[in-house]
Amino acid sequence: MKRLLLWAASAYLVLTATTASAQSAGVATDHILIGAFGPISGPAAFLGLAGRDGAALAFKEINALGGVNGRKIQMQFEDDAHSPVRALAAVKKLVEQDRVFMLMSVGGSNATAGTIGYVKERGTPMYVSIASAPEVTYPFARNLFRGATTEAARYGEVYAEFLASHYQAKRIVLMTSRDEYSRNEGDATVAKLKAWFSIEPESRLEFNNGDKDFTSQLIAAQRANPDVIAVFGSPPEAAIALKQARDLGLKQPIFVGSAIVDQGVIAASKGGAEGVKGFALIPMLPGSKHPDMQKWEAAWRREYPNARAGRPSIFDALAYADAYVVVEGLRRAGPQPTPESFIRGLEGLQNYRVGPVASPRSFTAKHHIGNLTLSPVEVRGGNWEPVQWSSTHPTEILKRYE
Repeated sequence: MKRLLLWAASAYLVLTATTASAQSAGVATDHILIGAFGPISGPAAFLGLAGRDGAALAFKEINALGGVNGRKIQMQFEDDAHSPVRALAAVKKLVEQDRVFMLMSVGGSNATAGTIGYVKERGTPMYVSIASAPEVTYPFARNLFRGATTEAARYGEVYAEFLASHYQAKRIVLMTSRDEYSRNEGDATVAKLKAWFSIEPESRLEFNNGDKDFTSQLIAAQRANPDVIAVFGSPPEAAIALKQARDLGLKQPIFVGSAIVDQGVIAASKGGAEGVKGFALIPMLPGSKHPDMQKWEAAWRREYPNARAGRPSIFDALAYADAYVVVEGLRRAGPQPTPESFIRGLEGLQNYRVGPVASPRSFTAKHHIGNLTLSPVEVRGGNWEPVQWSSTHPTEILKRYE
């Protein structure tokens, strides 16, 4: 009997060890470890702080309801300081030392682009919430997904059509930051203005992240006498530029890239944002009087009662929704998730959304661009309000994946 008990105990230990060793990295008996990274220091800290907090709120809600397939979600977060080198180091730590199951980027294109080669080589699934760097999803890689943001080329399509059809603009001046994200938006917009509407911008003026004075660029824009000025960059710089534009007496309409469509820009520009138009990645923005957004903001403020003014931002909302998308992929991956089953789980999502505050996400086995929807908005009375306009030009983005 004693030998039988010893044999049974030994067999149980072997079986347990075998089962544990068969589990994927980051998958434990009671939790799944997700590695996330973004800037919580440096000039783009507004991205990473919001991305981290938005995702953390979602994971907390999910865990309170029992987690996913019996496991709670744990998030290990690393600061990339908006640097490609720092981002790559952060990702290597998360994968090789922390042994996370998957990666979630809530930072900018500049930093995220620095991780793509390594992530492709390792095969670790990575879900990108905010960065629109083209190389995230093109060329196609099975382990890379784009969520709330959209393809940089899609920004170009929609922006170019809006500038040409809504504004009826023939003379356009671009003001773009020199960072990866803004440069990609500008390049894509210029390409589609030329290809679809035979329009070449009058000039393209550049600035740096962290700049505080845009007088020279704005005076140059004014001299070009454009029908519209398009500004692509980050909220802190845009808020200053919008105020200075009005202080200088510029009367031209101003169009902004989607990263600038944020409630904090309105307050920081001190009236300079009134009348500005752009595109939002979600159907309603923080600050909206819609009951669903007010409910979500109340939950966010209960979690972060001491947050600075301007929060929650659109980036909180984007990462919050994408955390739910990630967990839905994990749920579909089954009780013993592997990178492959997780990828298949995400690829099965069609028009999935956590609620009215989020845009739908759809993936296929051929493309991993979750969102192609952009909603036009305008600052009216101190809030971003919907604009009645719809794109009529068919997108060419998905043809690349056929």
